[in-house]
Amino acid sequence: MVQRSVVTVLGALGAILIILGGILGFLLSIGNDDFGGRFGMDSGALVYGIVAVVIGMLILLFSGYTHFRGADRSVVGGIVLIVLGAVGWAVVGGWVLVAIGSVLAVLAGLLLCAEVLLGESRSRGTRT
Repeated sequence: MVQRSVVTVLGALGAILIILGGILGFLLSIGNDDFGGRFGMDSGALVYGIVAVVIGMLILLFSGYTHFRGADRSVVGGIVLIVLGAVGWAVVGGWVLVAIGSVLAVLAGLLLCAEVLLGESRSRGTRT
């Protein structure tokens, strides 16, 4: 059905967009226009940028993990991709690139979980 390379590409593309969104969001927030949200001082955009980069790196890590582990046993990898994408969207989703990357990460996790669950149901159906 869905090859693990499709999941890896979606997850990696989402992670790269999240990382770029975090860096660009921070850089655009340096000026006086207040592009990014603030936590009280001028470090708000920096914190959002760091959170986005860390979440992007984790998504990239688990995307690679699911590729090398194989899609047949990676339900946990799919769930982690879904959770990290949702957390990235909830925390830093106000920045467009981060929001698009988070949607791609959630989509990759959903595809991976669907592939594993549909593969298990097919194999159980042929045994009886």
